[in-house]
Amino acid sequence: MIANPQAITAALRAGRRVRDSEFDLVYPADVRRVSARFLTPVDVAITAARWLKARRCKSVLDVGSGSGKLSIVANLATGCRITGLEQRAHLLETARAAAATYGAEVEYLHGTLETTDTRPFDAFYLYNPFGENLYAPDEQFDHEAELSALRWTHDVSIVEHLLDQAPLHTCLVTFHGFGGRIPSNYELVHSRERDSGPLRLWTKTQDGPAATFVLENALREHSDKPAAAKLSAAKR
Repeated sequence: MIANPQAITAALRAGRRVRDSEFDLVYPADVRRVSARFLTPVDVAITAARWLKARRCKSVLDVGSGSGKLSIVANLATGCRITGLEQRAHLLETARAAAATYGAEVEYLHGTLETTDTRPFDAFYLYNPFGENLYAPDEQFDHEAELSALRWTHDVSIVEHLLDQAPLHTCLVTFHGFGGRIPSNYELVHSRERDSGPLRLWTKTQDGPAATFVLENALREHSDKPAAAKLSAAKR
């Protein structure tokens, strides 16, 4: 097992395997306990970062970044700069401390999509960031954030609108989806099934608002395809 943060940093930069249990040692016990449920796995973070880098994305926003694992791993493994957006202040402190320990160049913002100017970003990462709203209280991370079914509907609608209004070539990476619909003028570039759920990369290929939307949860893609997937779009 890799024994210290410097060794983990060196391993990620060299392209060597790092286990989640090794990386997560930087976090306090309450975060480590829920890592499998709430934190992006190391291999997923690396794959997502490589996809985004290949699309030449310059400014990526991780919505609901939590303890910052995605952005730290992505930066160390690929040099990709990902900004984390998180509403829980204590998780931002945890993320910043972990980034400093590993020597990652990352930035974190406190807030939600409602309070954030998303125009500087050309790509977004969504690891089902709103699903916690629908969890039973004892399955939620903690009770410091506003969580409700109404909030779930509100946040999903914001993302759908954001994607619809985004500029041409905007990219979207989803892990376990986000609970909403993808505008039909986004093409599915990569789809990789994992035991825990699907990882997908989308890019906007036609300018302007979409006439139809695709319910991502209804999509069944089992292989990684570099070409656009043919999707049947459900009308708005």
